[in-house]
Amino acid sequence: MGEISKILNNTKSIVSRHKIATHVLLAIYGAVLAFIIAGLIFNFSIGAAVFFGLSFALLIFALSQCFLEIGTRGAVIFLVVSSSIGYVAEVIGTNFGLPFGKYYYTDFLGSKVLGVPIVVPLVWFVIAYLTFSLSFPMVGESLSGNNSARKLDLRKIVLLCVLAAFGSVAWDLMIDPMFTAYGYWVWGTQLFPSPEISGIPLTNFLGWFIVVFLMLFTIVHLTFGRARSESSTPAYSSSTSSSAFWKRRRNTLDSRIAYVLLLLDGVVANLSLHHILVVVLGTSAMLLFLAITYSLERKFATMGRGEVEEEQKVRADQRL
Repeated sequence: MGEISKILNNTKSIVSRHKIATHVLLAIYGAVLAFIIAGLIFNFSIGAAVFFGLSFALLIFALSQCFLEIGTRGAVIFLVVSSSIGYVAEVIGTNFGLPFGKYYYTDFLGSKVLGVPIVVPLVWFVIAYLTFSLSFPMVGESLSGNNSARKLDLRKIVLLCVLAAFGSVAWDLMIDPMFTAYGYWVWGTQLFPSPEISGIPLTNFLGWFIVVFLMLFTIVHLTFGRARSESSTPAYSSSTSSSAFWKRRRNTLDSRIAYVLLLLDGVVANLSLHHILVVVLGTSAMLLFLAITYSLERKFATMGRGEVEEEQKVRADQRL
């Protein structure tokens, strides 16, 4: 028992240090973003290196958050699958006009492979993970339970993917008009003409929803479904108390703060471009996503506490 207690204490210490490091990375991202927002508001020049630093800080934070919350195996799967599916979707989109619409990237984002800048797949990872992190609490307890025979709840998984895809589309409502105006990419004549928002066809947002949904559905089944089929220890679990382990590693607040910072960035940037409709729609959608995920987190946290109390009661009865 003493050895087990020592291992658990070491694990808690490692998780605690990882959380602190993740907090620091988020603070760095927030500081760089604050400088850029100040530049947009007070109209002083900001070098390209600062914008690169902002993107790099967000990426490193998202990676740290991902490894913290779902462990090494889950994080590697998430990074590889989200980047790969995002890249393939972008290649199809730039070359064939599906599923987003017809567009092409300029040279602003650097080197390209098959018409897609090599940094773009990492953007898919970042936004997909942030929205996944915020949506995950509704199914976290069911995926992390001690019963290895428990099957994945398909309804909850679909709900998770739909909600996270909506959160990603809400963000893209802000970002796509902004970066199009900055000249990162250019929209062309569409194969299937559709209504537009500040020059962005609505097919783009439908495409985003489909891609993120498929991305996350694949990731969840690769990460958790495979772990259960092999009766191995899944992410968010522990040989002693998977529910407690999951709670220690959960860091939803940082994901929520990062998403709010993305919202502020989009609002200020689009206001500077006079994209009033974009600000109204994007802000409404992103705030709705935040409200829904926060409400569900509270709801399922309460349910989770009830399950833990029940489990503790059963163990107490077994000892008697």
